[in-house]
Amino acid sequence: MIRRFNKKGLSPIGLLGEILIVLVVIIILLAIVIVPKLTTQSDIVGVQIGGIQGDADKDSIRNFLDKCPCTFGDSISEGCPTIFTDEQKKEDLQKYNSKPVCGIEEGQPPIRIGVTTVKHITGKESEKTAAEPKQYQSIELFAGDDGGADPADEIIKLACAGWVGGTGGASCHSEDDDCDSHFNLKPLKEGCWIMASEDDDTDSNDCGQAKVDDGTIIPQYKYDHLNVDVINNYLSLPNEGDPKNLFSWRWKSKDEYGSLLCNKGAWYGCREANEGKIKQVNGQDYKCTGRSWEK
Repeated sequence: MIRRFNKKGLSPIGLLGEILIVLVVIIILLAIVIVPKLTTQSDIVGVQIGGIQGDADKDSIRNFLDKCPCTFGDSISEGCPTIFTDEQKKEDLQKYNSKPVCGIEEGQPPIRIGVTTVKHITGKESEKTAAEPKQYQSIELFAGDDGGADPADEIIKLACAGWVGGTGGASCHSEDDDCDSHFNLKPLKEGCWIMASEDDDTDSNDCGQAKVDDGTIIPQYKYDHLNVDVINNYLSLPNEGDPKNLFSWRWKSKDEYGSLLCNKGAWYGCREANEGKIKQVNGQDYKCTGRSWEK
């Protein structure tokens, strides 16, 4: 039998076999070394995306928008408790970027501020003091009164830490700025101010305000009357009558404020962070329970 060899001494079939062996070795190396690394990187990216999109402190604000992703807060303070300083916010962000995230081991619940009892990563329970309810100096109602006999149901326009229509860092502009500088901004030692901007189709909004009694509650989950004595407690600097009608309507608060309670010139908001907090008004206790003030 005569065997034919190429110039290097290998037959074409033998050369093809060696190439196949080399290819098999390369594939094995890829499977053992490179693919696991790619998978690991993919897992890391997945965890990072999940972390950014997640909600570590369960306050309904995603981590990428939450200024305090490790501590339960509220939307008004971008996810931080209202009492937090800038330094505390930085510490909270640093805690989120550490391992494990927020110091919470897998399977353990997050630490929440503002609840009566929390379970730490050790599994032990301890008492936590509920945050003080946020204060608002004035509230604005806004709606158009058509002069109808039946009161309507509406949601308040805003609750302001300062004066609606006033000046200064804590103050808020009235609707369309029409009632700015048209309200009496005298602080009250009893009762609370509610400002009203009544929508006027042909001109600027009409402006009026009324004082409500301590203990007045504006609920979040239902509409309710304000029980304003408009004969004695309504005021309008430009002497407008239409805003007065808005005080006979039923109103409710917004989610960002929670239920609102009037006491000695200030409104107090009841939200998750204030759960269990008690305010005493006229000798009666009002407890923040489920975002509602209850006697």
